[in-house]
Amino acid sequence: MKKKYNSEYWFIVTARKNSKSIKRKNVAKIKGQELIKYAFEAIKGLKKIKKKIITTTDDEKVKKICKIYRSDVIHREKRISGDLISSYDVVLDVLKKSQKIYGYLPEAFFLIQPTSIFIKTQQIKKLINIFKKFKRYNSVQTIIKVPHQFHAYNQRYFKNNSTRFVFEKKRKNLHNKQTKPNFYTYGNLIGCRTKKFLKDKSFFSKPSFGYKIPNIYGFDVDNKFDLKIVNQLLMRKISYYEES
Repeated sequence: MKKKYNSEYWFIVTARKNSKSIKRKNVAKIKGQELIKYAFEAIKGLKKIKKKIITTTDDEKVKKICKIYRSDVIHREKRISGDLISSYDVVLDVLKKSQKIYGYLPEAFFLIQPTSIFIKTQQIKKLINIFKKFKRYNSVQTIIKVPHQFHAYNQRYFKNNSTRFVFEKKRKNLHNKQTKPNFYTYGNLIGCRTKKFLKDKSFFSKPSFGYKIPNIYGFDVDNKFDLKIVNQLLMRKISYYEES
């Protein structure tokens, strides 16, 4: 059956129940509010944009929260809920099931991971505007600058108590902070043109637009210590922690 694409944006929220690091991480309380609600609030701020919110989950509490934010729910089956399942497989499952439900797919979609707690409405708007203005971009993403101590040229192998630089030859000429090239990594948000995602089987179809954001917005909640950090960060406005 030929696929039909409508001119709208889908926000696919991934929220499985089980997590090794934090039990039921997506509904863990941060400053009195479940983690997943921060993602929904960012999407809620998008006005005058034709959109759908679709949450893939196997957590009944998440499903109840979805009703509050008018998110459709795709039940996440056990076969795609394991630790080794990729986000690609999860999103592909959502697209296949949603096509049967709605009869079409979106022009583009955004992957929303609740652990990226500092996704902001304005970041999503910026990337949507890029999609609208520049048809050549097949994906859009936020990026953050890699801090000096984590730079690729500072990374080491470690085996049998011995360590050595991964890129030893390059580091000989570029060992100072000022001489190293700037490297960037994934921020907190990725958007894809659906056709290219299905064709390339990748979130990062080329060319991909990069939108640089302050590093603090790339914070990812992965463990209990991160929960403590985020609670402290939210005691002040997050903008307080932006780099000057």
